[in-house]
Amino acid sequence: VERRFAVQRTGSGVCVTSASASVTFEEQPRYTDPSALAAPGSLLAPMPGTVIRVAVAAGDTVEVGQPLIWVEAMKMEHTISATADGVLDELRVAVGDQVDVGMLLAVISGTDADAESAASEQTGQA
Repeated sequence: VERRFAVQRTGSGVCVTSASASVTFEEQPRYTDPSALAAPGSLLAPMPGTVIRVAVAAGDTVEVGQPLIWVEAMKMEHTISATADGVLDELRVAVGDQVDVGMLLAVISGTDADAESAASEQTGQA
């Protein structure tokens, strides 16, 4: 059985047309960028793995660059460090936890972004 299809590239996808139907496929990113959806001060898992060490607890004061959480993936250790000065409000993982890419690991408050947001609310600016 031989069938003919017309394939046409559209802006961000492909349209496949036959005598009986037409289907459009849109290109999807393999991995979405979790940081685009994260609130300021959120620390996200960069890849799937296992938490092998946690050096802080909720309520601790942290500084930019301070190592907080270690995740093992494919026999390599990846260090998750503080992205801003502040207080660790939430710690959502413990040693032995499995994490997936983009999973929220911890939240730091008192970040520069938090300060800017609060200042704009006080002055009435958006």
